[in-house]
Amino acid sequence: MSALALSLAACGLSPEERLDRAEAAYEDHRFSEARLDLGTLLQEDGNDARALELLARTQLWLGDGVGAQATLERLDADSRPGDYETLLAEAFVLQGEFESALAAGEALGTAEGLRIAALSHIGLGSNDEALAAFERGASAPGDRSRLYADFARFVHMAGDSARGLELAALAREADPDGLDPLIASAMIAQDGGSLPEALAFYEDAHRHWPESRIALLGRIGALGDMGRLDEARELIAQAARVMPGDADVIYLEARLAAEDGEWAEVRDLLQPLEGREDPRQQLLYARALVELDMPEQAISRLTSLVRRTPQSAEPRRVLARAQLEAGDAASAFDIIAPLATSPEGTPSDLALYAEAARASGQADSIEDALAKAPPAERVATLLARADAHLRGERWKAAVEAYEQLRSWTGDTNAMVLNNLAYAKSRTGQSTEALSHALRALELAPDHPSVLDTAGWLLVETGEDRTRGIALLERAAQLAPANANITRHLERARRGQG
Repeated sequence: MSALALSLAACGLSPEERLDRAEAAYEDHRFSEARLDLGTLLQEDGNDARALELLARTQLWLGDGVGAQATLERLDADSRPGDYETLLAEAFVLQGEFESALAAGEALGTAEGLRIAALSHIGLGSNDEALAAFERGASAPGDRSRLYADFARFVHMAGDSARGLELAALAREADPDGLDPLIASAMIAQDGGSLPEALAFYEDAHRHWPESRIALLGRIGALGDMGRLDEARELIAQAARVMPGDADVIYLEARLAAEDGEWAEVRDLLQPLEGREDPRQQLLYARALVELDMPEQAISRLTSLVRRTPQSAEPRRVLARAQLEAGDAASAFDIIAPLATSPEGTPSDLALYAEAARASGQADSIEDALAKAPPAERVATLLARADAHLRGERWKAAVEAYEQLRSWTGDTNAMVLNNLAYAKSRTGQSTEALSHALRALELAPDHPSVLDTAGWLLVETGEDRTRGIALLERAAQLAPANANITRHLERARRGQG
């Protein structure tokens, strides 16, 4: 008996049972498990047609175009599945062999074939031809779920988000649990600021496709943008276990370290990746260098980021700070001026501008900055942004915006404090949230929303349930049609919170 046969016997599985297990893993989208069993089977019988076909399909889902093509070519002509040419075309496009993929996709003439043709045109830089291929595919025979999904992302990136949403809905209708329809829907929702909807799509994708890297990372990103860091931490730890060394996972680990103020850890995590062309990673690494009093090392990469994205505010802020700390106040003044003199400028931008102006002998410019964008205009711009973040449930961004508003208004605006309290409560900062809510209550003791926020936080934190319920009852009396207030009151009376 061969060593392999002995191994199989020792595992207690016959080849038939192992194939059954591989097929079950494939159906459950546990492709790594399926690949292991199929590899074992093919070591024993390299011509097993069913194992070869299933391995090729598994490799395609894992993004291994080279391996899939090699596996497909091992199949005898008589053993090839009916969609052999489609599988081969998919292998070509995964490898970046766009000319071969284009020819194969066009020859098929099906919805799936024309999807592959469209992707090939994109790879070859021919977007007009890609659009035409997508359009033809939308009326071609066969399953259109993946075509609709890729078409949705294509038109969304071209600026037609309304059509992107329509196509994403068609993709989900064709395959409600399909990976591509769910990911396309999530990305379009995320780009549109609809984070709760995006998160729901990512969660569905991760549940149905547990090994999908894009579903897991998308879910983490949505949670992070919403300020739900405790949930994100658990998933990042999971991602680090299953994808050790993955650059995007390392970046997420560094983001968490930055949230905790562990800048040496941020530097150590990102230093091996400093040559990677990822603006987010480059910015975070540069900021770590500035925080660790090494501004000279950060200036060149920050200068490059500002040149590449001159409208982006954060690289400009960090560069100005680095230049100021390095003793080049004149350059810092020039860099921060466009932002500080615009309605988008924050109080911290103005403070940095003023410091750079004084240090470079240009103190007379400080009044000009306020004249170009007076505080009232800045507050209006910032308030609109903060409220949009709140409506979109981008809690972390909302907290930052309302905190900036407090720098302009102090603690004199009840709704700013109320909304800040609500946003902080959604990011787990319950103690601070309650403090802001009670201050808002002092300023507006008869405002239903203020009563609701303060009352619910008193119940939720356990600080004073009796007072909390009384405030919620008052809010319900003042706004009987407000469903949120009614729900909070009912939950509080049931002892929930």
